[in-house]
Amino acid sequence: MAGRSSSPKPSWHSRLLTAVAASTLLTAMVQGMPSPALSQTLNDQLGKQTNNQKSRLLVDANEIFVDRDNDIVEARGDVQLFYQGRRLEADKVVYNRKTKRVYAEGNAKLTEQNGQVIFSDRFELTDDFRDGFIDSLRVVSPDKQRISAARGERTDGETTVFDRGTYTACEPCKANPEKPPLWQVRAARIIAKNSEQLIYYEDATIEFYGLPLAYVPYFSAPDPTVSRKSGFLTPRYSRSSTNGLRVSIPYYLALAPNYDLLFTPSILSRQGLLNEVEFRHRLETGVYNIRAAGIFQADPTAFRAGPFGPNKGTFTPSTVPGGLPTLSLGPDDKRIFRGSIETTGKFLINKNFNFGWDIALTTDKFFISNYRVKSEATQFNFFKETVSSVYLRGQTDRAYFDATGYYFQGQTANDWQKQQPVVHPTIDYNRRFTPPTIGGELTIDANITSLTRDTADFVQLPPTINGVRFASSKAAPSRFLGPQPLFTALVNGVGASVYQGCQIYQRGDCLLRGVAGNVNRASTVISWRRTFIDPIGQVWTPFVSAQLDVINYSLRTGSATGGLTSLTTYGNDKQTGYLSANDTTARALPAIGLEYRYPLVVLSSFATQLFEPIAQIIAAPNEQRIGKLPNEDAQSLVFSDSNLFSLNRFSGYDRSEGGVRSNVGAQYTATFNSGAYVNALVGQSYHLGGRNSFAGSNPNSNDLLNTGLNSGLDKSRSDYVSRFSFSPTKQISFVARGRFDEESLKVKRLELSSILTTGPLTTSLLYARQDAQPDLGFVRRREGVLVANTYKFTDNWFVNSSVLFDLDRYTFDRDLVRTNQATGGATNFSSSPFRLSSYGLGVGYIDECTTFTLNYSRSVAENPGAVRTTSTTVLFRLELKHLGQLNYRQGTSATSSDGTR
Repeated sequence: MAGRSSSPKPSWHSRLLTAVAASTLLTAMVQGMPSPALSQTLNDQLGKQTNNQKSRLLVDANEIFVDRDNDIVEARGDVQLFYQGRRLEADKVVYNRKTKRVYAEGNAKLTEQNGQVIFSDRFELTDDFRDGFIDSLRVVSPDKQRISAARGERTDGETTVFDRGTYTACEPCKANPEKPPLWQVRAARIIAKNSEQLIYYEDATIEFYGLPLAYVPYFSAPDPTVSRKSGFLTPRYSRSSTNGLRVSIPYYLALAPNYDLLFTPSILSRQGLLNEVEFRHRLETGVYNIRAAGIFQADPTAFRAGPFGPNKGTFTPSTVPGGLPTLSLGPDDKRIFRGSIETTGKFLINKNFNFGWDIALTTDKFFISNYRVKSEATQFNFFKETVSSVYLRGQTDRAYFDATGYYFQGQTANDWQKQQPVVHPTIDYNRRFTPPTIGGELTIDANITSLTRDTADFVQLPPTINGVRFASSKAAPSRFLGPQPLFTALVNGVGASVYQGCQIYQRGDCLLRGVAGNVNRASTVISWRRTFIDPIGQVWTPFVSAQLDVINYSLRTGSATGGLTSLTTYGNDKQTGYLSANDTTARALPAIGLEYRYPLVVLSSFATQLFEPIAQIIAAPNEQRIGKLPNEDAQSLVFSDSNLFSLNRFSGYDRSEGGVRSNVGAQYTATFNSGAYVNALVGQSYHLGGRNSFAGSNPNSNDLLNTGLNSGLDKSRSDYVSRFSFSPTKQISFVARGRFDEESLKVKRLELSSILTTGPLTTSLLYARQDAQPDLGFVRRREGVLVANTYKFTDNWFVNSSVLFDLDRYTFDRDLVRTNQATGGATNFSSSPFRLSSYGLGVGYIDECTTFTLNYSRSVAENPGAVRTTSTTVLFRLELKHLGQLNYRQGTSATSSDGTR
C-alpha cells in the first residue's frame, strides 16, 4: 500500500497522535472531503472544538494502514470507532471509501445509542454503521434481553432481520455457557423494527431447557426500549361454575405519554360477553383513572335471588304460624344487565395539601365477586365491602388535616344497604405546639363527624337468668345459640339467617349498633404534658387534658321493612326506647394526671438490662350522658398492653373515660451481646373513684352497645394485661400477649405469634383466643390457629403451605350435641377440635427471567344457623420476562354468601 506506516507497539503518546491523525483522515473520507496536511489537522483537533463534534468519526487503534491508491484505510489492534453515539470495537476494521463499507472482524462489538450491544464474528456495515450484514451475531439489551442468530441484516437504519434466531431474557449459565437457558424462543425469522418499537417472531417455538413445548406461527412483543406500547396483551383464562370457561383478551392503547386505555373483552361460555375498560391519565399535578365493566347475562338463573343473590325474587309469608317464608323467582325478577364503574384520583394542591377520591358504584353487591372484576375500592378486612371516599388532606411537620366522606356497600348476603351509613364527612385536625413559657408539648385534636343512615341496625343478645347472661350454648335453649335473625328463608331447601335484628326491644337485651337518622358531632381535645427527670433518674410526667363535645341528632321513627322481603318485622320507631327523637347538647370532660417511671439500668459484660416500674394516676369527673347519645365511633374496645397507660381507652370521640383511676405496671428489657432480645410487661388498672365508664351497673344508662362490658375494665380492679417478646437469634422471634382474670388468672384473651427460620424453612405460627363476651353478642369463645410454612429447595424453587384451624367450631359442636341429647335429638359431631377453616398449598419458581406459581386453596365456613360455605380455587401463573404472562384460575363455590347457586 502506498503511504503505509506501522507501529507494532507504540507508546501512549504516539498512539494518541496516530489516533487523532487517523480520525481526521477517516472523517474526511467518510464526508467526501480532501485530506488536509497532518500537522494542520493536529492543530485543528487540539486547538479548537467544532460545532459538529458529534458527527466526527474518532478512531483509536494500535496500528493504522492507509492505501491511498485503493481508497482503503485499515486499523488493527484494539480498534475503537466512535460515530454519532455508536461505538464499533474489533481486532481489525477496514474502511473502503469507494464502496462506503466498513468491515469489522475479530471480537467485533457494536454498541448502539440506547445501550444495546451487538456481538458478531464479522460486521459488514455502511459508513454510518446504520445498515449492513452481521454474521453469527448476538444482541444484548441494557436490561439483559438476548437475541442470537446465524446471520442478520439491517436496512434503513431501523429494521433488523435475524435469520434462524433465538430470544431469551435469561442469563447464560456461568459454569456452562453452552447449556440452553431455562426458556427461549426459537424462530425462523426475528424482525426488529425500531420505528414501530416491536419485535416480530415468525414460525416460532417456545423451548424450556432446549425442549420445544409450544409452537406459535406468528406473534409480536415490544422491543427492549419500550415501557408502553399499544397492542394485545397476554390472554387470561379462568373457569367457574356460574360463568363457565372465561377467556380474556386485553388490548392496550398507549394514546399519549401521559394517558392510556386498556380494553379487556372476556368471553364467558355460560354468560356471554363481559367488557372491561380502564382509562388512566397523568397530569402535572396528579393522576386519575376510570374503570367500567358490564355484561348482559345470558343465563341469570345461575345466580340466586335476593337477598342471597343479585336477582330480585319475591318472598311470600307463610300461612302456617311460625313458618318460613317462601321464595319465588319470576321472569321479571332476573337481573339481565350487571356492571360497575370505579374511579380513583389524587391531585396535589400545594406542597402540603392534596385532594382525591376513590369511588365505586355497582348494579348489585355481588357483581364484583361473581365476575372477579378488578376493584381498588373492595376491602377484605373482617367484612367484605366496597368503600367509596372523597378526601382533602394536608400535613406539615407539626400539623395534620383530613376531611373525608364515605359511602359503604356490603358485599355479602348479610348486608342490608339501608343499614349502612353515609358519612358526609368526618374531619380530623391535629396540631402540636411547644409553649414558650411552660414548655412541654401542647396538642390540639379536633374532630367533626356527620352521617346519615336510613334504617336502624339492631342486634339481639342472649337472655339472662338470675342476672347472668348466657356465655355458652350448653346453658341456653337452642333458640338462643346466636343472635336472632330478622327472618329466615328457605333457599334450595336450606335455612339461612340474614339481617340480624331484635325480637325484644329492651336496652341491654338488644343493642342499637347503628342509629337511623342524622347524627352530627364536633369534638375538641386539648392536652399538655411535660417530662421532668430528677437528680436520681426518676421520670415525672404531669399532664392535663380537656374534651369538649357538641352533639346534634334527629332520629327517623318511620317504620322500616325487613330487608328485601317486604316482611315488616321492626321499625325505626323502636329507637325511641333508647334515645329521644331529637337532641342537641354539649358536654365537657377535663382530666389531670401524673405518670411516674424509674428506669434502672444494669450494664454487664454480656447484656444491657433495663427494669422500669411505671405508675400513673388520672383524675376526671364522671362521664356524662352515657347511653343517651349515639355511639358510632367508639364501639370497639380491646384492653391490652398497648392501651394500659392511655388517657382514654375508648376507640373514638363518642365515648370518653371518666372517674379517678390508677394504672400500674412494670417493664423489663434485656439486650444481649449475642443479639438476643427479651422484653416483658405486666400491668393492671384500678378504678379509685367516681363512675366507671366501662361498667354497666345501671341497665337503663348503659351504652347503646354495652361498650366496655366484658372488657376486663368493667370492675374496680381490672384484669391483668401482659406482653412477652423473645428473640434469641435473628432467625427466631416469639411474641405473646394476654389478658387474665384479676381473681382466678383465667385466660380471657391470648395471642401467640412466632416466626422460625431454619435454613431454607420459614415457619410462622399464630394462635388467638378470646373468651366469650355475651353482653356484646359473642356467646361463645373464639379460638383459632394459623400455621404457614415456606420452604426454599434452591435459590429459585420454593413451596408454601398454610392451614387455619377453627377451634371455636369444635366448642359449638360439643355444646350442640349436649343440648340436642337433652331434648332427645342427635347431631353429627367431629371429636377432633382441629376443624379446618381453610388451607392452601403452592409451589413456585422465581429467577431473573421467569416467574411461575401454582396455588391451591380451600376455605370452609360453618356459622351456626347459616349456610355452609365451601370455596376452592386453583390459580396458575407463568410470566416470561418481557414476553408476557399466562394466568389461569378455576374456582368452585358452594355458598349463598356470594350470590351464586
